Amino acid sequence: MEPIQIELPTIFESMTVNTWLIKGPEPTLIDCGENTDKLWNALINGLKVNGLGITDIKKVIITHGHLDHIGMAKRITEHCDATIWVSEYVYDWAIHLKMMLDRRSGVIMEVMEKNLPSKEREQYFKFGYKELAPYWDEIPKDRIQVFPMEGTLNIGEEEWEIIYTPGHCINQTCFYNPKSGYLLSADMLLPIIAIPIIDAGIKPPYNRVKSLAMQLESYKKLKKLHITKTFPGHFSAFENTLALIEKQERKIQSRKEKCFALIENGISQVIEIVHQVYPKRVNDATIFMVVGLLDILMDEGRIEYEEIDGLYHYSSITKKVVFS
Repeated sequence: MEPIQIELPTIFESMTVNTWLIKGPEPTLIDCGENTDKLWNALINGLKVNGLGITDIKKVIITHGHLDHIGMAKRITEHCDATIWVSEYVYDWAIHLKMMLDRRSGVIMEVMEKNLPSKEREQYFKFGYKELAPYWDEIPKDRIQVFPMEGTLNIGEEEWEIIYTPGHCINQTCFYNPKSGYLLSADMLLPIIAIPIIDAGIKPPYNRVKSLAMQLESYKKLKKLHITKTFPGHFSAFENTLALIEKQERKIQSRKEKCFALIENGISQVIEIVHQVYPKRVNDATIFMVVGLLDILMDEGRIEYEEIDGLYHYSSITKKVVFS
């Protein structure tokens, strides 16, 4: 049974988000969007077009803890008997929202403070509880079912493999149906490269994780699967998934080398690098991407940084020639 796309509006005016409907004896939604009246009406209309009402929904399965994928879940529980299924890594996001948003925004702010002048910092930081909580409600504990980070999950009377795919989000899971080759990819695979959003680790001391490096590892995991069709969190379903992954890997590699060349030529600060690599798209997404690219270059031992007047300045590491 092929998932049915219901495209929903978001508070980010330039984009929409998908909920994927699985019909059958146990109608299921994969993700559910943000808590706004506009989105709610679109969801109700989308279900109606497919011969269903909100009271028909039995399961809502959440792929990851971002507001455009989980924010509407509580409202759904107020109108039907659906159980909200979340992974063990998303569970705290479902019931302790302020704590988790504060934890994530804390590590984002640390990066912003060390890499952006104050003017840009204020402009691009929009990930705190104050900004997001109006569109995201905690879910009653008695309506939640927790699934593990590996194994299988029954969706539409078929067993789908649970695949942990951090990168865009530290707690993200995809679902793969080995019978059909279908992949519910959340925001791991999109027609464009997903933003490697800065995030805190799963376990104490909750330090910042290297999101883009994790995303590249998740690509490797998905490349091992025989995927016939991908159903993403945004945009339309697509085929030729392997070719898309390899294209995105090449683009990330190319941008990494461009960052390195800029640093070798004396450009030392993140915001300067962003302006060079993404001259027409300087925003929080491109800042996160450049931070991820610099993480990889540091892991490769090719760059280093020093703190000057409170900001990180990056430089290339010159290989020392040893004469015998």
